[in-house]
Formats: sequence, structure tokens, C-alpha cells
Amino acid sequence: MPVSLLPKANEVSIFSDASDVGAGGFIQNSTHVMYKSWTNLEKVRSSTWREVKAIELCLVSFAHLVCNSSVVVYTDNQNAVSVIEKGSKILKLQNLTLSIFHTCIVNCISINVKWIPREENEKADYLSRIVDIDDWGTSDDFFEFVDNLWGPHSIDRFANMVNRKLLRFNFLYWNPGSESIDSFTCNWHDENNWLVPPVTLAAKVINHLIKCRAVGTLIVPKWSSSPFWPLLFEEGLQYKPYVEDVFECFEANRIFVAGHNVNSIFAEGDFKGTVLAVRLNALDM
Repeated sequence: MPVSLLPKANEVSIFSDASDVGAGGFIQNSTHVMYKSWTNLEKVRSSTWREVKAIELCLVSFAHLVCNSSVVVYTDNQNAVSVIEKGSKILKLQNLTLSIFHTCIVNCISINVKWIPREENEKADYLSRIVDIDDWGTSDDFFEFVDNLWGPHSIDRFANMVNRKLLRFNFLYWNPGSESIDSFTCNWHDENNWLVPPVTLAAKVINHLIKCRAVGTLIVPKWSSSPFWPLLFEEGLQYKPYVEDVFECFEANRIFVAGHNVNSIFAEGDFKGTVLAVRLNALDM
């Protein structure tokens, strides 16, 4: 039987909302947050579909936290409440409703969906409007090539439910299937870590891997002026002791894959620089 990770309570409150750009939600009186950017296909779905989908995403993402609980989901969309309570003749909406109840049955959740005015749902509304500026990833072909070389990798540390390369993944927010949030709170030891972080976090990634005495593959642009550079190379480009190997990739357009943020430097093939795949091993550090 699933075991709830939250303190025992008679009732758990989840607030959910959807916007034109994404879905967001949170568990009241906790730090647990769900967020997902809409795909292009999801963006053109009806507002009711997006609101019901946001509720489904919240329940699936939080199921391991609220199992064996009575859950009240608050939404500011009255149509969403009606669809979940009564079902729908529209197949896409009915399928979402069935998915919600399947999640509840499997995780022993009693669900009640309630409408609230928009002004009482401001936090969920804010979360649904987040723009993930680092929503990009690597191509499947590139991952397969590197995985054959230095794998098998066991967990994708910086990914969401759409661009993950492995079944196990971490994201900054809860997503369906995410193993944990904020990979820097995790111990990376005993894992072969696939590391494609926002470039601004690359130095922190290297330091955390060393701290965990872990191994992994880091994908970064070849930017010698970046803070992470002296953590990989000595003067004269000699490898640091924990750098096992490096190879340069000159066709960035075949490596980086756009996410939903079209303004990202890696979004539309505008990045023309060299990419480094760095094999790190800090087991003996």
C-alpha cells in the first residue's frame, strides 16, 4: 500500500490553475510545487481541457505525497469542477477524468474538487505563468551516442517530463514521474549521472558531483570565460584530476533540441559554437 510522505492530516488541500503557457499547482502549507509548460498542441486545446489537465498533472505529480489522504483540489474554473464531478461527452475531457480517478484509486486518495474565485487562486495562477528560460535539451541521437560511450546512465538530473532521456529524472518542480525535485538536494553517489544543466549552474554541478564523490557526463558549451571552465581545466588545458575524458562536438544543431521557450539561445539552431561532453569521475576525491 502506498505510504504518504506528508505529515498525517485529515485533509490535504491542492490549488491548481492553467494559463496559456502552462499548468501550475501546489500543496497548501508545504513547499511542494508542480509546473509544466504546455506543448504547442496543448496550447490550442480548450481552456476547460487545460484546467482539467492541470488538476490531473497535480494529482499524478503529488500522488506519492498525498496517498491515503482526503484531498480537496481548488480550481477557479467551474467547468473543470463539473467535468470531474459528472464526466463529459467530449472524449478528451472524459479521458482526463478517468485518469484522475485511476490515480486516486491506485493511491487510495479520496478527492473533492471545489471552485474558488480567481482572486483566491493567485499563487497557482502565478505558477502556471512561469516561463522556463532553460527549457531545452539534447537530441535522442546525441544521448544514445554518448550513452553507448560512457553509459548506461542511470538518472537524468536536469530534465522535465517532456525532454527527459531516462525513466528516472529530476526537475526543479514536481512532474509526473519525477523522482525528486532540486537535484542538488540529492546524493549523486552510486549513480551514473546524465548532466545537461542550465549553463549558469554548470560550476555548481561540478562542485556537487565532487562533494558526492560521484560519476557522470556533463554537457556544456565550450565557453572558456565561463565560471565552470577552471573547474574542468588547468592552465594549458590539462584536465582536472576528476576529468576522465572530453570530446568536442562541432554540430550544435544536431545536439541541442528546442523546448517551449523560443527565446533560448539553444532554441532555434542559433547557437553555432562547440559543445563539450565531459566525463567526470570523483569517486576517489
